[in-house]
Amino acid sequence: MIGAIILAAGSSRRFGDDKRRSVLPSGLILLEESIRKAASVIDEVIVVLRFGDKKFAEELEQRIKGDGIKYYCAPDSAKGMGHSLANSISRVEDWDAALVFLGDMPFVQAETIEFLLAEYKFRKKHVAPIVIPIRHGRRGHPVLFANEYFEEIAAIEGDNGAKIVIDAHPAQVFAVEVEDFGVIRDIDTPEDLAT
Repeated sequence: MIGAIILAAGSSRRFGDDKRRSVLPSGLILLEESIRKAASVIDEVIVVLRFGDKKFAEELEQRIKGDGIKYYCAPDSAKGMGHSLANSISRVEDWDAALVFLGDMPFVQAETIEFLLAEYKFRKKHVAPIVIPIRHGRRGHPVLFANEYFEEIAAIEGDNGAKIVIDAHPAQVFAVEVEDFGVIRDIDTPEDLAT
């Protein structure tokens, strides 16, 4: 099984408010859109929230119905994204791979997710792949990791996510060119929402 981890435990400092609750043109809140997009393709999804976000998790459960969606309040979320990812990957038991999403990137297309999964399935016959979407030469998200890297991911610290794991295995990294602007479009400021 391939599962998804959606990282949504950041502090939204640049946004000035809790951007996860910002309403998109679709009428959905930002994080809800991200969750629905991942869950439309992937059966098991872990949404990683801030430590103490239990009430928000309950609100999301009411908004989004789905047995495969779990909410996890990362105990080390205040220490940075790397810690949140490490906390959450440690909870995974039977996944063959994990697709790591950023919760503030709600515009990734379902077709792109399916394309990354297909690339993983093709490559895994020979190697333990790390699959990254690229748009016009720029690396994006989500990034797919074979489970051979879970132990390394579980040891990540700081705020740089899994870049250290990607950089440590260049021969196993497969960059997939996509036209989907959503793989590089994140929401950091209110202006980002406006555009």
